[in-house]
Amino acid sequence: MKAFLKSLTFGIIVILAIGFGIGVYILQAPSVEQTKTPKFQVHTRTAVRGRPTVNSKPLAYTTDVYRFSLDRQYISNLNSSILEREHLFSAALTHRARLKGADLDKALKTATDWQKMFANLTESTRFRPSASVLEVLVSGEEWLLREVSGAGYTVTRTGNQIDIYLPDLKDTFDTNKIELSADLEISTEQKNKRWFIKDAKRKQTYSITNGNEKLIVYQQSKPEILTFLFEVGLASQTPLAAGKLSPELIQEFEKLKIPLSRRVQVSTGEDGVSWNLKDQSLEYNIRNENDRLKVYLDLDSGWLRIRASDEIIGWVQSNRGTIFQPPPPILSSRQLAKRRLLTLIDKVKAKVGRSNEENETPDAASR
Repeated sequence: MKAFLKSLTFGIIVILAIGFGIGVYILQAPSVEQTKTPKFQVHTRTAVRGRPTVNSKPLAYTTDVYRFSLDRQYISNLNSSILEREHLFSAALTHRARLKGADLDKALKTATDWQKMFANLTESTRFRPSASVLEVLVSGEEWLLREVSGAGYTVTRTGNQIDIYLPDLKDTFDTNKIELSADLEISTEQKNKRWFIKDAKRKQTYSITNGNEKLIVYQQSKPEILTFLFEVGLASQTPLAAGKLSPELIQEFEKLKIPLSRRVQVSTGEDGVSWNLKDQSLEYNIRNENDRLKVYLDLDSGWLRIRASDEIIGWVQSNRGTIFQPPPPILSSRQLAKRRLLTLIDKVKAKVGRSNEENETPDAASR
């Protein structure tokens, strides 16, 4: 019996030691990586101003980044809002089926009513015949049909018929090492002049402009939004609770060239240790974090403070672009276990605290 109790005691000690080691290992898991700074994607060439006032002079301009140039044949893709090669229609060669090589090339160039063919065999694609050109890619087998705007269509011979396709615009992005997702939206700002390709999954937009001889592809700029502004001591908390700003807070705003108006409104958050400031078109959040009051720019503001480059930091009107919030960090299994363990410890502490209060109450009453 003694041997059994001794073995049982030893086993319990081993289990507790292993559990303690596992607990220490879990609690020493690295802290969760902080969420990355939101990005602001500029829609057009936008002034970056020194401060958020309408009549202030711009410091510089955010510009879209040049990526590559395209042949103008891809106008047909952009106007059709289709990136990949797609079959439009087929047409019989009829009496031209017996022609081959250069004879068929000539017949398709001079004796084919492409305008009527597109009108009859497609719902929305229209071909303008003025100054149209049929370029021979493989004599008697494959051609590139261009209209006056430069938009192109691939024409191939299959037996006794011809097939007309949109070219493959997505392939050109792949060739230039730009990977597009399947979640794409193509919009036309001005037909035959300017288009946008929005990649919702990768949170990126490309603008394509019709140049003199080429289509020019730009990647729209995505500056970093500077949400954190500054921090002050807890002494400013008392005036905030009374709906006022301390001189220290006002001074820090002025250092960043953000003069506050007399109409600034201060409201207290539901937790009682955070505040919201609203000053015309600008909004700020003040939070008590680690015994410091930290001031953040609210992304609902009419102006956003951004970093266009390492040298250029300024303000941009928020309605000139799109805010992209970064995805939340992905926790490792060890970090998830740490979160669950800390939650369990907090619950145990709360339960023990309630039990102590219940035990103390009868004693107090008896006295």
